[in-house]
Amino acid sequence: MLFLLNYLLKLAGLLVIYTTTRIYFFLNNRINLESFSYIDFVEGIRFDLSALVYINIPILILLLVPTKLRHNKEYLKLTNSLFYILNFIFIVFNNIDIEYYRFTQKRSTFDFIELILLGKDARNIIPQYLSEYWKITLFTAVQIWFLFKINNKYQLYNSSLKKNIFKRILPLLLGTLIFIILARGGFQLKPIKPINAGEISNSKNTSLILNTPFTILHSLDENKLISYSYFDKFELDSIYKTTHIFDNKDNKPNIIILIMESYSKEYIGFYNKGNGSTPFLDSLMHHSLVFTNAYANGLKSIEALPAITASIPSLMDDPFITSNYAQNSFESIASLLNKQDYNTSFYHGGYKGTMGFYSFCKKARFSDYFGLEEYDNINDFDKSWGIYDKPFFQYFAENVNIKGEPFFSTFFSLSSHPPYTLPNDYLKEIDEESRIGIRETILYSDFSMKNFFNNVKNKKWFNNTIFIITADHTSAENFNIKYNNKIGRYTIPLIIYAPDSSFKGINSNVVQQIDIMPTVLDIIGYNKPFFSFGKSMFSENNWAINYIQNEYCLIKDNSIILSKTENYSSYKDWSLTDTNMINVNNINLLKAIKQDYNYRMINNKIKYEN
Repeated sequence: MLFLLNYLLKLAGLLVIYTTTRIYFFLNNRINLESFSYIDFVEGIRFDLSALVYINIPILILLLVPTKLRHNKEYLKLTNSLFYILNFIFIVFNNIDIEYYRFTQKRSTFDFIELILLGKDARNIIPQYLSEYWKITLFTAVQIWFLFKINNKYQLYNSSLKKNIFKRILPLLLGTLIFIILARGGFQLKPIKPINAGEISNSKNTSLILNTPFTILHSLDENKLISYSYFDKFELDSIYKTTHIFDNKDNKPNIIILIMESYSKEYIGFYNKGNGSTPFLDSLMHHSLVFTNAYANGLKSIEALPAITASIPSLMDDPFITSNYAQNSFESIASLLNKQDYNTSFYHGGYKGTMGFYSFCKKARFSDYFGLEEYDNINDFDKSWGIYDKPFFQYFAENVNIKGEPFFSTFFSLSSHPPYTLPNDYLKEIDEESRIGIRETILYSDFSMKNFFNNVKNKKWFNNTIFIITADHTSAENFNIKYNNKIGRYTIPLIIYAPDSSFKGINSNVVQQIDIMPTVLDIIGYNKPFFSFGKSMFSENNWAINYIQNEYCLIKDNSIILSKTENYSSYKDWSLTDTNMINVNNINLLKAIKQDYNYRMINNKIKYEN
């Protein structure tokens, strides 16, 4: 029984480690969580034990399967080494989410590992994050030290070999029974999954109750969407249209989309009575069409690019780019405008492999891709993500029209991404001595945008160009309590600027990133049918949608509808405290979007087919 006792002691020690991580997770993210409840921590033990027994299946086998090798000192050293390696990896992932949760608002799943493996960013980012978040690094080091202290308390290799066969098999049988109970999370009919978090405590703090190893392990085989059948095809088409066609317009303006990294709405002075970090953008908005009710469809850059350029939201656990459905055929603004004799290009100052952008752009049929390698001046590298915004904006200004008009180009900034750094020449110019944070980098990227417009305003193509400016997602850094809630976390700027003032004023429609593609095609008068999950921002449809951690959120002009499994609730306010009567039409729209999205993803039907 000593081998079983040894196994259980290891689990107990790991449970202590995971509990301390949950405490730190709560303290670091309490502003984004519900009020403290010890029941959340008690329920969390259930998910911790489930993850731990899965992770330590090899240890269970090596310690409890009756074999003479168990009494060999070298064999036990090997077992201990495997125990350290396996648990070290998952402790690190669990601790990463102490800070990373602030940006994603969910526990990481397997797509996070895939994201790390994309491109060359990890080798630059990891050292900076270890330094930037040194408290978490130190905390992890202490936990790893404790992990090495969870060792064989007994000299197992000296235990008796003369026990009868029943006594030797009994620990294995008991260990297997314990494994089954803990892995399933109890004696209920079905094993627990991430969606079960909060059932016992009736809590909304599901991310606190869960742990990252559990969500990673359960996302390995849970990436397939399920089919819904709320409506027949006729009903579905009458509720939610994904085929669009616009009236022909006899003009072909150039189109430039500027995707600004982490530009939360709260940083834009125009929206906040002048309190912000974007003086240039604010000035431009006085001469633009400004959308006051715009939302991101996700919380990560990897989710923004498909949404903005191809009208594909991530209404599933994985971003589209790393999902099982990434090989589906789809159209994008680039692929459709290629057919209209547009020159199409994409600019991002990172490595080509960053977040799968290069592969996605090739599949989206951008004719040209320009990144760090094409820029070819490592002196402007920020030592983290890529080329600083100011020089890369300059590069963009010089090359965007290299193939002539008409052209469509998308520029994705990066300097306002953590870990925040700024070029020395800019710091000297503004005599900045304070800590560099999100607001300082937003101010720098706004300054870079100003230089870009100064560089291109006298180009002959400028007056025939329409600029769409938005954000990839919001920042985890909140300074205005108005935005510190579930809905405020998705609010972004969105403007259309035309030098001839053809787009000007205020538009209060509820719009989102997936509406940009049909809006561009509406502007140019694309008179052929095409597929889009979004709708033109000039239409009378007012809604935006996002999905996170098994929950859909449909934002309407008069209510916010949440759906987890088949439970639907409706609210009046961003803080989701003031409920209102559920509108059947809103519920039907949400169901129609869910049904159509999953059907099309599963059956590879996310492009127009006659």
